[in-house]
Amino acid sequence: MFSNYFKMAVKVLGRRRFFTGISLFGISFTLMILILLAAFLDAELGAHQPLSDRDRLVFLDRLIMKLEAQDTVYQIDSTLVEGQMAYDSTPVINNRNRSYSSSSLSYSFADQYLHDVAGAENHSIYSSMFNYDLFINGKKLTFEAVYADEQFWEIYDFQFLEGRPFRQEEVENEGLVVVLTEEAALDYFGTSEGVLGQYVEMDGKQLQLIGIVEELSNSKGFLSGEAYLPLSLANPVVLNDDSFHGPFEMVFLAQSIESRATIKQDLERIASQVAMPEPDAYNTLVLMPADFMGRYAHSLFYMNDDPERSQQVMFIVFGALILLFVLLPTLNLINLNVSRIMERSAEIGVRKAYGAHSQHILLQLVFENIILTFIGGFIGLMLALGMLYLVNDSSILPNTTLRFNLPVFVYSLFICLAFGIISGLLPAWRMSRIQIVNAIKQNQL
Repeated sequence: MFSNYFKMAVKVLGRRRFFTGISLFGISFTLMILILLAAFLDAELGAHQPLSDRDRLVFLDRLIMKLEAQDTVYQIDSTLVEGQMAYDSTPVINNRNRSYSSSSLSYSFADQYLHDVAGAENHSIYSSMFNYDLFINGKKLTFEAVYADEQFWEIYDFQFLEGRPFRQEEVENEGLVVVLTEEAALDYFGTSEGVLGQYVEMDGKQLQLIGIVEELSNSKGFLSGEAYLPLSLANPVVLNDDSFHGPFEMVFLAQSIESRATIKQDLERIASQVAMPEPDAYNTLVLMPADFMGRYAHSLFYMNDDPERSQQVMFIVFGALILLFVLLPTLNLINLNVSRIMERSAEIGVRKAYGAHSQHILLQLVFENIILTFIGGFIGLMLALGMLYLVNDSSILPNTTLRFNLPVFVYSLFICLAFGIISGLLPAWRMSRIQIVNAIKQNQL
C-alpha cells in the first residue's frame, strides 16, 4: 500500500513543478537556518573546552555597593462620615537607593572573604582587563593579558597544543613564565611550532614561554586573552588595593549541579556580614553570582545587574526567533497545499465514487506532503553542510567552529516530519470529507 502511495506522491509532485519548487525552497531554507542556528548555539553555549564543566560553574564578576535609606510615604484615604468627607493617612516605609556603584571585584576582597564558600569544590581568581603593546621586528602587537592563579587551569580545561600551564610555585614566587595562544605565538615569533622555552618581552619583563593553547571563541571573552600570566605578576598597586572594586572576577566549581544554589546562598550570607568601610557612603553590599547561561545572557541583554532576568529575556528572544522560523514556512505550506489539493477535488471525487475510503484519501494526501518535506529536509541538510563549511572556512565568526552533530540531524528530521504532518493534515482532512457530487460537478472544496 505504501509503495503505491509513494509512486503516486512522486507523480503528483512532478505534475505541478512550480508549487513543488516553492514548497521545497521553503522547507530546505528553513531547515538550513535552524541547523545553522543550532550549530551556533552549540558552539557558543555548549559544554566544550575550556568549559566542559560549565553546568557546575558559578561566576562572580559583579559587586554592588548601595546606600539604602528609608523614606516614609503617607497614603491618604478618604471616606464619607455622616455626609462629610473625612481623610485618614497611613504611613508606609519604603527603601530607596541614594547611591549605587557596580563593578568587578578587587583582589583583596576576593582573597579576604571568598576563599571558603559552602558548596564549592574549587575556585579561581583572575582578571582579563589588562592590555600591553609589544614591538617585534618593527611591528606593533597588542596582547590582552589574563592574570590568573593555578586553579584557573584546573577549572577551565584549556586545550594545550604544546607545553603546560603555570604551577602553584610559579604563582607564589612570581615566576616569569607565560602561556600564549597559538595565534599570539604566530604573531610574535612568526611560527607556533618549536618556540617553547623562548622569551616574550611584556610589561618590562622577560617571560619564558611554557605553553601554547587554542584560541577561544567570542562567547568566552571573559576568560580569553593572548597571554596568560601568573597572578603574582600583576601590578602590586592593583593587588594591594584594599577597596572592594577592582579588575578581578571569580569562578567557583560546585561539588554538583545542585550545589550551585548552595554557593549562591553562601555568597548572599557573606555579603550580609561584610562590614562596609564607609557606611555613610554605602551601607549595603550585594554579590551578583550567575550560572554560565546567565553570565552569557548578561553580556547580551543587560538587565540592571540581574543575570537571571537577562537569561529570561535571552530565552524569550531566541524562542521567538525559532518559533518564527518554524511557523512561517508551515503556514505557507498550508496555503500552498490548500491551493494544490483544491485542483485535485475532481480526482478525489472520482476515487470516492469508485469506493475509496476517506481514511485512505487522508493517508495518501498526508503521505505526499511527508515525502515532499523529507525531500526538502534532505536538500536543507546538504545546504546546511555547505554553509557550515563556508562559515568555518571564512572569518565571519573568528575563532568559532560550527559543528554538525547527530542530535541536530535527528531534531531536523523530526522538524521535517512535523512540517509534513502539520501542513498537510488540515487540507487533507477537509478534502477527504468532500461530498462526491460537489467534488465532481463544482471541482471545489
